[in-house]
Amino acid sequence: MSKKTKDRPLMNLFMHIGKLLNDRLRSSLGEKGIHFGQARILTALLKHHSLSQREIAIGLHIKPATVTNMVKKMEASGLIARNRDDNDDRIINVTLTPEGEEAAHFAEEIIQKIESEIRSGFNAEELEHLRVPLENVRNTLGGTDPSL
Repeated sequence: MSKKTKDRPLMNLFMHIGKLLNDRLRSSLGEKGIHFGQARILTALLKHHSLSQREIAIGLHIKPATVTNMVKKMEASGLIARNRDDNDDRIINVTLTPEGEEAAHFAEEIIQKIESEIRSGFNAEELEHLRVPLENVRNTLGGTDPSL
């Protein structure tokens, strides 16, 4: 490795990778008129069937106000339904509509396709050695693994 390459800021590389992933997701998910934030909520609902807005915010590391805005828009576009909890009016539960379920499957397909593309550039051993340093970077920056 040349001195020039090893001295370049890693942050630039991470930002470029993030932009490339963002562009790919925006382009692919945009075919069905959804964006990545919506895709995360849709796929979480596909796995869990029903989640409160609070559970979505905590589980996906999204600010509660952002979740509220997103689910309002998703409800208006027919992707999700929001209902007050039978036992506590303060809790709003979110579920997929049939249209939302279809969009969630589409999003899951796109995410898996991109994941496969990324993994195709590495063998199993390289993948194992790559994960830990990337998780260390995330943790160092104050992040944690989303629970949903």
